[in-house]
Parts: sequence; C-alpha cells; structure tokens
Amino acid sequence: MVPKWLLGNLVAHRGLHNAEYSENTLEAFKNAADHHYNIEMDVQLTKDGKPVVYHDLRLDRLTDHDCLVKELTLNEVRKVRYLQGGSIPTLEEALEVCEGRCGIMLEVKKDSYDAQEIDIEKVIYPILKSYRGDFIVKSFDPYTVKWFADNAPEFSRGLLCEYEQMSEYPPSDRALVRELLDPDKPLVDFFDYHVGKVGSEIWNEATKHLPAVVWTVRSQEQYEAVRSKVINVIFENFIPEVKKA
Repeated sequence: MVPKWLLGNLVAHRGLHNAEYSENTLEAFKNAADHHYNIEMDVQLTKDGKPVVYHDLRLDRLTDHDCLVKELTLNEVRKVRYLQGGSIPTLEEALEVCEGRCGIMLEVKKDSYDAQEIDIEKVIYPILKSYRGDFIVKSFDPYTVKWFADNAPEFSRGLLCEYEQMSEYPPSDRALVRELLDPDKPLVDFFDYHVGKVGSEIWNEATKHLPAVVWTVRSQEQYEAVRSKVINVIFENFIPEVKKA
C-alpha cells in the first residue's frame, strides 16, 4: 500500500541541495524538511559494511577523493569532504535528521557490495525496522526489492526502472521483474520511473495497475506534463509551482 505521506508533499532529489548545500548531505536534508518537502536519498556500503548516504559509486564528482565508496572504511569515509563543504553522513545520521519531519524514499544501491559480499539489505533492515519516521525502500535491482517483499513485507517498496521495454532487462531478471509487477498480485506498491520515458511500453503496462512516481523532474514544464499521471514527483534544480485544483 502506498503510504499517505507519499501522496502529499513533493520529493526533493537527494535533499534540497543548491550552491550552498551538496546533494545527500545533512544540510540538504534539513533544508528540504524546513521547506516541507519529502526526501529521496541513496544508501550504499563502505568497505567494512557500514551504510552511508551517497549516490555515485565513485567519489570524484563531488568530493576531494578519487576512489570508490566501497574501497574505504567508514572511518576513512568520514574524512572525505564535499567540494562545497560538508561530509558524507551515515544512514543513521540521515534518518535522525528527517525523523518526524518528512518522508524518505530510500534508494538501495545494490551494486555497491564490497568484495566480502555483505548483503546491504540485511545491514539496513534492522536500522529501518527501529526507525520511527516515514520511509519507503526502492531499488533498480529486482532482487533487492524481492528481498524486502519476502523479509520485510511491512515496508512499502517500489521498483526503479529506466528501461522502455521488458526485453531490455537481462534475461535472468525478466521473470522476477514480471513477478514484482504482476497485475493480480504485485510485490511492489508503486512504480518509480524515468520522467523522460513516460509513455513507453513498460510504463503503460506497469501503470495500468500500479501508481507511479517519476524522477528526476527538472523544470516546471516537465512537472506540468506528468503531474496528472503520477502520485508524486522527485524534483531537482528548481522549485515546482504547485497549482491548486
């Protein structure tokens, strides 16, 4: 079931970041909450299996380090600094900032496993289980989504997708994706899709029976084009003007 909070305030992509606050920082999350937006954020594991909030697998785009997140321990990640200032938070730190203030769409980065094959789902499950705020989990990886359907059915969950046809999925994944999106008994609560591909074959099939969220909306024009087709949008680099019906 889609949680009620996801039907309300819009979702700030990686927090409400700008020239002052980098994406996925505590400052960006506080800024979003202060402006009454929900938040989308990303979680992946460090070398020693600790969950941290950062989007890219490599650190070089936004920070003073040039390596993979999974190559550093948590203590080493704590020394990394964003070029705009600020540091990479742990999942627990990010949740603490948001608790009771906004909802969280948590993207689980499955391809961030370290060499020891630590299961990120098992790492973050107890953290989320004890969290008292509003959240959903989502992932591009259908096996991660299935793990939560099997082991944490009480968590609202979504499948992220940017393919236009089912045939674009690896052959080994297609049966599971069909199971997740099954029209009679879906294992996800919503479909989380690329805004530029709305209207594709897979979009049309999934949204016949599932509500949808789109990412990443970066203009008022994009927002107006999709707002009647979705339950919410994930926006970035502008503030959508929400017109009352």
